[in-house]
Amino acid sequence: MVKHLLKRNLEVKSIVISIVLLLNLSFSAQAADGKLSPEATKGLEVFKANCVSCHAMDVKVLGPALQGVHTKRSDAWLLKWIKNNEKLRASGDKDAIAVFNDNAQASMNVFENLSDAEINSVISYFKEWTPPVKIKDESKPETPSFYSSATLYILLFLIVILCIVLIILRRTKHNLRATAQQLDGVPVEVSEPSAWQLRKAYYKKRINPTIFKMTIGTIILGALATYGFYFGVTEIAVQQGYRPDQPIKYSHKLHAGDLKIDCKYCHSTAEKSKQASIPSVNTCMNCHKGVQMREKYDGEISPEIKKIYAAMDYDPDKPAGQQFGPNPKPIRWVRIHNLPDHAVFNHSQHVKGAGVSCQTCHGPIQEMEVVEQYATLQMAWCINCHQENKIDVENNPYYEKLHEKIKAEKNNKNSPYGKYYTVDGKINVTAAQNGGLECSKCHY
Repeated sequence: MVKHLLKRNLEVKSIVISIVLLLNLSFSAQAADGKLSPEATKGLEVFKANCVSCHAMDVKVLGPALQGVHTKRSDAWLLKWIKNNEKLRASGDKDAIAVFNDNAQASMNVFENLSDAEINSVISYFKEWTPPVKIKDESKPETPSFYSSATLYILLFLIVILCIVLIILRRTKHNLRATAQQLDGVPVEVSEPSAWQLRKAYYKKRINPTIFKMTIGTIILGALATYGFYFGVTEIAVQQGYRPDQPIKYSHKLHAGDLKIDCKYCHSTAEKSKQASIPSVNTCMNCHKGVQMREKYDGEISPEIKKIYAAMDYDPDKPAGQQFGPNPKPIRWVRIHNLPDHAVFNHSQHVKGAGVSCQTCHGPIQEMEVVEQYATLQMAWCINCHQENKIDVENNPYYEKLHEKIKAEKNNKNSPYGKYYTVDGKINVTAAQNGGLECSKCHY
């Protein structure tokens, strides 16, 4: 029974890992296919189709690395082992039993479907395989520049302050000089009034200075209040565009975009709970126990994957059964989307009930190298969505009762349900018309 469960577990893991290993196939197989002989090229194709879910050439995945395996065993023995390792072990072959025990007695798949010629071509591929040339990435990260838009605004603000100080100092100097001349008895020269002074005196007689100052002050305060209101509505607690640095540089573009991994594989509770859930480290390890991206880092494990291993207290170089340590710890992801406490959003109701796609709220997540908040998530944004988007009442079993009521009342235009039936016989009802604007839907 235990053996059967172990074998079943390995099969499930193989399916998951094979998806991601396709990305690293050029490293796991052969960097330059043109150097292989025709027989080895055929062997590479067989290897890709049957072996990459558990094996790589120079790194351990589920099974051991296969580099140099042809130097340890004869071609005839490898043929029997690949064809049916269980039969070879049952025959009492000591080497087969030793390999089985050295790999924690994990059963290898049986390949009775492969012909002897196909298996021999794989062995030829083992013999001709050479490690890929590792190219160091000499590109340097861009150094953040001191000069930016924020720097420009600060400098402009300082220039304005300095100009005001300069004007005040100039007028103070002029007044002090005039006062000193008066105290010394020096006659002060009285010049002809300028046009500005004459205009100022004219308007002073016609406009009350107090009313004028109050009017100007009211205009300035009104402008500041308007800006403050606009800022409060559009900026305070609005995190649109927020894209914090995460403890691990996880690329949605790679995983959800290039590899097309379903969002619900990691965010598994999106259809079942209010929360979409942050995946545990175990979910990451389903793939990254085997996928280590060594080809990009001179044979070393990717720095970001190392962070996953550190969180799991996992050492892939230790013997099987000793790889996991006693001190795992969670990864402290930085939350991006955070609604106020008085607003409630139910993922399952939208994802499972309404069939809303992840991109509707989160934007083109499959194109984001670094995730950011795509929408404002303000109440007006939600209401607009409820008013514009129609419910698929006919094809969604979640709305089965509503569908029945609308069909039953389709000829009664005075009915609250009959009005949703259009002339062409289709149902036209939005989330807003179905109660999506009630306060208690989101504030309860």
